[in-house]
Amino acid sequence: MTNTLSSSFIGSIVDRMTELDVTQTELARRMNVSCPYVHKVLNHDINLSFGTASKLASALGLDFQPVLRLPPSVSGKRCP
Repeated sequence: MTNTLSSSFIGSIVDRMTELDVTQTELARRMNVSCPYVHKVLNHDINLSFGTASKLASALGLDFQPVLRLPPSVSGKRCP
């Protein structure tokens, strides 16, 4: 089962791979991981960790900076 955030991120990674003409084999080499591992990540066969997401982005010349924000309905509210 995949979630929307992971699917969106992986989609961006695949788009960047296409843009740079980077194969899964080359991506694995850049990340210093095995080809089967990259295949599993890109096919959502394993959970995507922040560490793996960072390695993927870095290997493709991208900056990975996860940002958490409160939705407007919660922003500014505090617990008593």
